[in-house]
Formats: sequence, structure tokens, C-alpha cells
Amino acid sequence: MKHFSEEAWSDFARKVVSEKEKMEMQAHIDSGCRPCAATLQVWRNVLAIGEKEHTFAPPDDMVRIVKSQFGFSPIKASSGVRLLFDSNLQPIAAGIRGSIAATQFLFETDEFFIDLRLEPRREVDRTFLVGQVLKREGRGQGAQGMSICLHEGKEPIAQTSTNSLGEFQFEFAETNQLSIAIKRDVADPIVLPLYGIAGNLLKRKGLSGI
Repeated sequence: MKHFSEEAWSDFARKVVSEKEKMEMQAHIDSGCRPCAATLQVWRNVLAIGEKEHTFAPPDDMVRIVKSQFGFSPIKASSGVRLLFDSNLQPIAAGIRGSIAATQFLFETDEFFIDLRLEPRREVDRTFLVGQVLKREGRGQGAQGMSICLHEGKEPIAQTSTNSLGEFQFEFAETNQLSIAIKRDVADPIVLPLYGIAGNLLKRKGLSGI
């Protein structure tokens, strides 16, 4: 009995053989050839796996998160900045696993507490940053009138100042070389890098001095 090759059964499974070949090969299978039937089943299984492969691909949001962590020179945080809280290190509730939730960080310096919250806006690929600067002295009084500048690399792209409660906010398109500079009068600014904005993460590895 003449058997068909692996390549032929691959083409048969993918339905790229001529009508004549299709009839001959189907007749061969119908005649009871077990080796060829097994070969055909293998190729059908391969195709079935291939058709479902896209379901195993990570979400686009997560791909952007990973890509955002590479291919740039890290921006260093100011010395003396310490990370007190990182919500990325907290267990994720079962109801929100697989989704992108807001990310929160709390930093301290010798003079201030700095609270940052990054909220994703997936439908427009933008991120909303809400921050607050509190004085360590005076029972957490808001640090009013401090200049807050958002940088992409070394270029300033937005600027604001804290209100009476020490609050400020920005909304911006996702990128991977963002940082904020908090100006304290004539002193050097407090620089906090913001990494992985596509996924609303602040990459701790880039925070030297923390």
C-alpha cells in the first residue's frame, strides 16, 4: 500500500491540496490505513494548537509594561529618598487579578512624606498621577506652593504646584523615561523616577538611594 508523506498530510490538514489529491488522500484514509490516519491526526492537533495560540499571548498592556522597563538609561532618584510603601508588593485581590489597578507609593525624606498614586486610563493609553507632599513636622501639614515638574528624560513637559493640602496632579501619555522633580525653594529638587507608565508601575530598581 502506498503511503503519503508527512508534507502531504500537512498540506491536507491545512486544506491546501488540490481537489484531486484531496479525494485520493481521503480515500486512502477511508481504506483503513492506520499509519497515515495517525500522521493526519498529528497535523490536525498541531493546527488546533496553533489556532488557539493567540489565547496564550499576554495582554497588550502587560507587553507594554515589560517593554517599558528596557532600552533606556535609568534616571536616578535624589539621595536621601526612602521608599516606605509599594502597593506592587502587596497581595492582589482575586477579583482584580489580571486587570491593571492603580499603583501607590509612599516615600520619605528628612523633611517630607511624598504620596504618589498612578491610575491607568487604558482606553486612551494615558496615566493619571495624583500626588501629595506632606511636611514631616506639624502633624502632616500639606507643603503648599512647592513647584512640581514632570520630565521626560531631561526635558520638562509639564509643571504645576502643590495646593494648600500639598496635592498636585498630572495626566500624560505613557512613556518610559518620566520623572517628577519637587522643588524646595533654592535647594536641589527631589527627583523621583516614574518607570513603566504604560503599566502604571514605578520601577524600584531605578530608585538609587532608596
